[in-house]
Amino acid sequence: MILSKKLPCVGVLMINYNQWELTRKCVESLLKSEGIAVVIGLVDNNSREPAPSWVENTSEISFYQNSDNYGFIAGNIKAYEMVILRDVDFVILLNNDTEVAPNALKLLVTNFKNHPDTGLVTPAITYAEDRNVIWHAGGTFIPRRMGVRQLYSTVSELPENAVEVDQVSGCAMMMRPELFKRIGYQNPDLFIYHEDVEQSLKSKEMGFKNYLVPAARVIHHVSITVGGVLSPFAVYFTHRNRYIFARRNLKGMDLFAFRLYYLSVTLLKTVIYPVKKCGYLVYWMWLALLHGVMNTPRKRPRKLFL
Repeated sequence: MILSKKLPCVGVLMINYNQWELTRKCVESLLKSEGIAVVIGLVDNNSREPAPSWVENTSEISFYQNSDNYGFIAGNIKAYEMVILRDVDFVILLNNDTEVAPNALKLLVTNFKNHPDTGLVTPAITYAEDRNVIWHAGGTFIPRRMGVRQLYSTVSELPENAVEVDQVSGCAMMMRPELFKRIGYQNPDLFIYHEDVEQSLKSKEMGFKNYLVPAARVIHHVSITVGGVLSPFAVYFTHRNRYIFARRNLKGMDLFAFRLYYLSVTLLKTVIYPVKKCGYLVYWMWLALLHGVMNTPRKRPRKLFL
């Protein structure tokens, strides 16, 4: 795609870790985008395989190779610092295990024109395996869970027009570059997961509104990069960061109610995981609780990265 100043330019922040084929498919889908220019800040977190030739040969890509796996947050910051040099009008955090519909980014950009109060905007994200089932399409924030209640389960339930939501997913989250400067520079030690909850909350605290654009579609090959939702990596970082971000963003009775909920979930899963024949996850969950309560995000177990 030839960049043109007549078109809005979207800078894509993307991280790769041992998933070059998924990343290639995602990039190919982005380069088919209609009505916008695309530049991609691609950061590799020290994958086992070297970067394939298409990375260097794609003019829309600015590439950086990390010497270690520094995580999603640090990777996005580096990707942002690369794309901002290319005079972008918007930035979108986008998982590399996604594929973007040709009109998706243009529809998200149009929402900023239709709704000048937009902070964050997200497409409807479906499962790649079943594109009629919603993986994430915004939702209502539930403080006691430090999470979101999904508004829609299937594509048929989606409204036609953009709707305001509390929370959007970092899997596909667009904003103006100046907002990323204010909410995107989080502590890299938090690594991955739940950073999008805080970003959604901060956007609203600043007086912006977060929107879902249902007509914009992205498919998601869920959690392939981290080994699945029941991998030690996913269980550890989701459980640890949920507590850390709750303590950073909740107060009073909301924080008290969350702590009760968090402990209840931990105890319940201590029983459920062995029943599901994945009892090894109990160790990682309780270690995550310990590190979360101690507020020690620097304590990243190296075994999770072997």
